[in-house]
Amino acid sequence: MKLFVVAVLAIMSLFTTTAMAGPALRLWVKSASKVTISELYIRRMATDDWGAERLRGKHLEPKGKMQFMLEDGVDKCWVDLRMLSMAGKEYAYYAANLCEEGHTFTFRGRP
Repeated sequence: MKLFVVAVLAIMSLFTTTAMAGPALRLWVKSASKVTISELYIRRMATDDWGAERLRGKHLEPKGKMQFMLEDGVDKCWVDLRMLSMAGKEYAYYAANLCEEGHTFTFRGRP
């Protein structure tokens, strides 16, 4: 009986954790500039870890658009983005509100 109670509690905690994480969010990054982006990092606002590079060998071309998934975290409306151009220039955007523009961030080529 004791083992059964422990198993039920473990299953309940799994569902609670999953529910708190929230569903995955599709994020669009589109370019409204003449700059080609070679690296892109996205993190939830106010966290320390930029995580993996998101383009994975591809490039965000001028006037292009790419989709990314944000899997973890409860609030995905506010993110920080960091990009590196083919020319080596870094662009960083902090506290970008994705929910206001239909989960789309528009890169305009200005830091």
